[in-house]
Amino acid sequence: MRPRRTVLGTGLAVLLAAVALSGCEKNTGETGSDADRADQQSSAIATDPKDSQGPAPDVPGAKQGGVLHLITEEDFEHIDPQRTYTVAAMSVEQLLVRNLTQFREDGKGRLTLIGDLAETPGKDVNGDCRTWEYALKKGVRYEDGSEVKAADVAYGIARSFEESLDGGATYVQEWLADSPDFNAVYKGPYSSGGQQVPGLTVTGDYGLTFEFKNPHCDLPFALALPTSAPLPQAKDTRGEYDRRIFSSGPYKIKEYVKGTRMVLERNPHWDPKTDALRHNYLDGVTVEFGPDDTAQTERVLAASGDDAAAIAWDGVPQSLVNQVLGGDRSIKDRTIDKSNPFVWVLSINNDRIRDVKVRQAIGCALDKQGVLTTQGGDAAGKLTNTLQADTTIGWQDYPDPTGCGPTGNPEKARELLGGQQPKLVFLSRNTSYGQQTAPVVKESLEKAGFQVVVQYIERAEHNPTVKTRGNPYDIYVTNWAADWPSGASTIPVLYDGRKLGAPGSKGNNNSSAFNAEDVSAEIAKAEQLPAGEAGDDWARIDRMIQERYYPVVPMYQSKTLDVMGPKVGGVFLSDNIGTEVLYNAFIK
Repeated sequence: MRPRRTVLGTGLAVLLAAVALSGCEKNTGETGSDADRADQQSSAIATDPKDSQGPAPDVPGAKQGGVLHLITEEDFEHIDPQRTYTVAAMSVEQLLVRNLTQFREDGKGRLTLIGDLAETPGKDVNGDCRTWEYALKKGVRYEDGSEVKAADVAYGIARSFEESLDGGATYVQEWLADSPDFNAVYKGPYSSGGQQVPGLTVTGDYGLTFEFKNPHCDLPFALALPTSAPLPQAKDTRGEYDRRIFSSGPYKIKEYVKGTRMVLERNPHWDPKTDALRHNYLDGVTVEFGPDDTAQTERVLAASGDDAAAIAWDGVPQSLVNQVLGGDRSIKDRTIDKSNPFVWVLSINNDRIRDVKVRQAIGCALDKQGVLTTQGGDAAGKLTNTLQADTTIGWQDYPDPTGCGPTGNPEKARELLGGQQPKLVFLSRNTSYGQQTAPVVKESLEKAGFQVVVQYIERAEHNPTVKTRGNPYDIYVTNWAADWPSGASTIPVLYDGRKLGAPGSKGNNNSSAFNAEDVSAEIAKAEQLPAGEAGDDWARIDRMIQERYYPVVPMYQSKTLDVMGPKVGGVFLSDNIGTEVLYNAFIK
């Protein structure tokens, strides 16, 4: 999912120079039709500095005024940018904070990486992707009117190392430290008592230099993540920053009542002339936490009062799919119905379930079709056997190694178990999604002889719990979308055992605790290849992991089906983060 720029680095030129990034349609009998295919994506890095200059192009039909309302069942896991790794929070954060780089999209699959805080997407100084220079735009201001400086970006990146804070992407930290165990090199500003990030140099008020021991041609992409969001040290409230972040975007937080609502208002010091991406057409944004997907959708369909300018953000439930897709043009015109890059899997805790035949038996018994049906069937996604989404460069389909089919095969699963009747503790989100899918998982596994105990947990606590190594659960549903359409932002993040923390460590994206030396060795080789040449290798490693070890059960690649109020304009599904982006939003 990525971009065009000032100096093309080794491999990025191959990857991105007018290359169409698209996945092949699966043909396994477990997928939908060509209509379900994700938009063909093309990505480029902005080669002309003018592309990174503001103001952003006007949105046709947009006007100033009005408040956008977002309705979602659960609060955000984090809004602290350095701790954020969920797309809903990232979407809201795009209104609040600016990163060094960012993706500009047209809503039709075309993405361009531009400089956001930076004047360009970056300069590869020597053409070897080891030294990168960034110059910040002048005049970018925080909500108090003070100017964003290079030291603030460096401090934000230093916070991303902090071992006492969980969550967030770890690409930049690992690359600067030249180690998956980046805290062995630098523990962060609180734990280390210093701000000097290895490999990162600040020059004056506006200059930053990244220096790596090994080539990292994907750095411009990684800096589009909120790892690079700025923060003056004096404004750092540590753990409390998760409740009130310091705005550098067009909006700021007016009110945040955890679990109830968030209210945004305009940042009067935001200057559109410095911003090539965002607008501030809206007077404000409110996020309401609480109503489930059915209540949200019913309210937005009725479009009464504020709900006429609302988005039901958790998707259309199965019970309302026919009403939404039934042919009423007035509803269809305000519906987002599109494939997204998220792959949903039943993760198996490999620290607890070490026998590969037991893991295969779980996959063999699981009724993947039943799980998908609870979410709306074809309207919610398409079944898959692969770890990567079909939008990934080089993606290749392959059959399920268990050969058990999409609805499960309890007889063959019993054969794999060889008379065992393992007890499984299943951690499920205490949400409408979890309440709908957990019974299907439990019933299908118990048909094969498993004893399944379901334990529910609030959604905000789910990810931190499963990312804690040594957690007491055997299986849990997780999902992932690549941060850009390369296997480099999926396979190493989720399946490289070298990145696993010690028992008790938090923030492990490898929530299956998978660790195989031969896989890690193949990942290390693929990481050294130019990005545009590594696609086949990532696809081969994808298949290798499943055929040899089966650490997770791929279930489906999801689809977004959301309804908006008739007054909502300028909102589209991002091909980058896989949810609605709001920076062009306006009220009709």
